[in-house]
Amino acid sequence: MIYLIGLLAAFIIATLLVPVIKKIAIRIGAVDDPSEADRKLHKNIMARGGGVAIYIAFVVVCVSLLGVIPKEFIGLLVAGTMVLIVGLIDDIKRLSPWLKLLVQVLAALVASIGFGITIANITNPFGNTIVLEQVTNQISLLGYSFSFNWVAVALAVIWMVGMTNTINFLDGIDGLSGGVSAIAAGIIFLLALSDKVAQPDTALVSIVLMGAALGFLVYNFYPAKIFNGDSGAYFLGMTLAILAIFSGAKLATAALVLGLPILDAVWAVIRRLVHKKSPFTADRGHLHYLFLDAGFSQRQAVVSIYLLCLIFGLVGIMGTSLQKVIGIIVLIIVMAVLLVGLAVLKKRKSKRFTD
Repeated sequence: MIYLIGLLAAFIIATLLVPVIKKIAIRIGAVDDPSEADRKLHKNIMARGGGVAIYIAFVVVCVSLLGVIPKEFIGLLVAGTMVLIVGLIDDIKRLSPWLKLLVQVLAALVASIGFGITIANITNPFGNTIVLEQVTNQISLLGYSFSFNWVAVALAVIWMVGMTNTINFLDGIDGLSGGVSAIAAGIIFLLALSDKVAQPDTALVSIVLMGAALGFLVYNFYPAKIFNGDSGAYFLGMTLAILAIFSGAKLATAALVLGLPILDAVWAVIRRLVHKKSPFTADRGHLHYLFLDAGFSQRQAVVSIYLLCLIFGLVGIMGTSLQKVIGIIVLIIVMAVLLVGLAVLKKRKSKRFTD
């Protein structure tokens, strides 16, 4: 019952807050101007920062329902708030990509070292587990002593920062980042409820995040009335990354449900580096843009990616470790087929218009 309450409460609060956030965003200049880049799909100036409604709904409902607030949840909130703030500033006044990356790394370090949110072990496909925190290091800062393992911290930081930017890369067409995040949160919810994880607090936090994302999606699904912005995308990415670590470090499951966006982000970085461009340079090479260029509508493109994320996410929940690895391999093949297939469709479409 508490899960249903959390889902509905977060949904309602986010739905009620989005129109208010939209008015404030326009007033403070947190807007997206289509004249800034050719890749923009919208015609009119749009409010950004809609993810602030997700954040407020998430925090209010979680704090109300959790009772005793676990230390790790405070770490999640601190890290999520840090990236939300730098993202919101960027929504108003564009910041250097390197500055935003620095804040993301700092937020991940605070969560890892300060609150113990690390990847403590890795399970290989054959069921063996590598424990990373058998050897620990200690540092003292401002009178506090912290014990941690550098490898565990490094893996956690890479995971958190990578996921934060993966969700941000998704924020290119209406409803994509919010919808995929809602699906991912729902998958983590089911995983946290399973016998092999059995973490009711993680399940509650995940379902609340799902409800808040769905509430925002009411206004963000095509045709969108407000955008997530860097603030919302960063917060969703960081929060999902930490929830995946909470759920017994079931990163393979998270990697499956968010596999397409992760592969798309990796491909984007490689593509830009090959062309001697900054990895933060925006372009129309993302998977969702390829769907559009191949002739799909925004709704068709978004729903197609939703379905793929949902299918692979369910494989992640129900499959064994070996089956998850096989699923990831299949996912890579699917991504390759999509890239080639959509490129062919794009060429055929262009040829029809030129003939």
